[in-house]
Amino acid sequence: MLWIEDQYDLDLVETLSRELSLTTTLSKFLISTGIEDLAKAENFLNPKLAHFADPFDIPGMIEAVNRICQALQKKEKILIIGDYDVDGITSTVIIKKNLNALGLAPFHVTPKRKTEGYGLTRKVLERGLQLGAIDLVIALDCGTNAVEESVFLKQQDIDLIIIDHHQSKNGKLNQAIQVNPHLHPDNDEPWRFLCTAGLAFKVVHGILKKLRKEGVKKAFEINPKEYLPLAGLGTIADLVPLQNENRILASFGLKYMHTDSAPGFHALLEQSNIPTNTTIGSEDVAFKIAPRINACGRLDDPEVAISLFLNSSIPECKELAQKMNDYNEARKRIESDLTKDALKQAEELFADRPAVVVCGQGDHWNPGVVGIVAGKLANSLGKPCIVLAKSGNEYKGSGRGVKGVNLVHALDHCKQMLTHWGGHPAAVGLSLNVENVKIFADEFVKVIDDETGGSFPEPTIRIAVTIEQEELKGELLDELNKLGPFGQANPEPIIALKNIRLAHEPKKVGSGDHFQFSVNNGNRTISGIAWNMSDRIPPTNKNIDLAVKLKWNLWNGRKSLQMMLEDWRITD
Repeated sequence: MLWIEDQYDLDLVETLSRELSLTTTLSKFLISTGIEDLAKAENFLNPKLAHFADPFDIPGMIEAVNRICQALQKKEKILIIGDYDVDGITSTVIIKKNLNALGLAPFHVTPKRKTEGYGLTRKVLERGLQLGAIDLVIALDCGTNAVEESVFLKQQDIDLIIIDHHQSKNGKLNQAIQVNPHLHPDNDEPWRFLCTAGLAFKVVHGILKKLRKEGVKKAFEINPKEYLPLAGLGTIADLVPLQNENRILASFGLKYMHTDSAPGFHALLEQSNIPTNTTIGSEDVAFKIAPRINACGRLDDPEVAISLFLNSSIPECKELAQKMNDYNEARKRIESDLTKDALKQAEELFADRPAVVVCGQGDHWNPGVVGIVAGKLANSLGKPCIVLAKSGNEYKGSGRGVKGVNLVHALDHCKQMLTHWGGHPAAVGLSLNVENVKIFADEFVKVIDDETGGSFPEPTIRIAVTIEQEELKGELLDELNKLGPFGQANPEPIIALKNIRLAHEPKKVGSGDHFQFSVNNGNRTISGIAWNMSDRIPPTNKNIDLAVKLKWNLWNGRKSLQMMLEDWRITD
């Protein structure tokens, strides 16, 4: 592991510290995030809702808002179709709640992963259109590449609005109103990297702005802040860059999440063992809340999660949250079995190749969890990995990449073998006929080999700040947390402690895969935990360097500083 240590312009550190009344350490942390401007630093440290840009700055927003307001005026029938992940589910709930509050009762359907596939498919459309005489379809977190489906709706004289943030393979659709920042040139706009939940929030803002201008009474009775917990949840879970408007959504979403009046949130927090009397952290969303929501879609029942957020009955919400927890536990078991099989196959067939394509069938080869497994394999093996599970006469799967590889471009070279594909540079979904699996695997590996030369950059760890042992105190973590919420493009800073000795012999804990260690800061001993590193326990008789993250450990009402080990090395 290569350690890369951030370098600082000391004059800039001094300027930030003086002008914004910051400590030197916090100024260094800020610079490590890429902020080198006083105004940007101020906005970053103190995000405000007033910093949101006008929603109508986003291309397509005026047309989308006008069409929805027309539907409100005429009491038209609306069908909402959202993806089955957290972003799609929160987007669906935001739009549906807002339309409900304005006097409409839109229908909604969410694709069933196993039988209807991803996105705005003909199958999910036909199911949705059976609910009534639909005038307008709103597709959320899907539909950007639904060429045939948009033509089908046009033939039925049904209008289509697509609110999405996925990359387009064919450009803009002539048969739809589209709100998708990625269909337009990048001019560094603050809304550029909004996920669909963020875009849905902007749509609601636009609707309310237009209706208030027109004097519609109901619009003044709705506070857009009530949608922030959902928008923040979708933003953090979808791993979009937590910068600009995404940072505002994440910050205020977390702030209001534990005070949300909807019983669904409270039931979900309780089931996730998250206290409601403190501000929820981004890691709570990433590791506790989001997996429970995603588990519903992965196991083919996303309606459970949507019902939770729409339901007003406390007992029913508790029951739904319990069901989501059960799904998540089942997902963990399936994922564990699939990971073992996939890793074995990868090591046997792709050990000396620059990419991995594994496939299988059976109970634990569930298309709903292949994305998680692909991510684990990519992280473990250090190369792009695609995991495919048999579903009928097809294989459906997901791919996860590594630094320096664009999976969308790679799949574009293999598209003639695929029945469906799409996604982001680092994460894709795909499907293909059974007979094409072998030839696709060979072609995909060849494309990766041609583009990378079969080698990838050495794994690195970025050190934000190096500190002395005596600086290892709770005050340092308080400083660091001012940079949160952490996530994509705003990673939690890693701190280095150099040329030190451990206070005690490390001790294996749990199943034996982890170990505890400790460092003396001059006044007291600070403990730490190393997850899944028991095969690399550092010595106590040599000077070492530690790369750690800092956390608060809450136990039995007590709060203490704790280190999370990222890496260690013998001091040079």
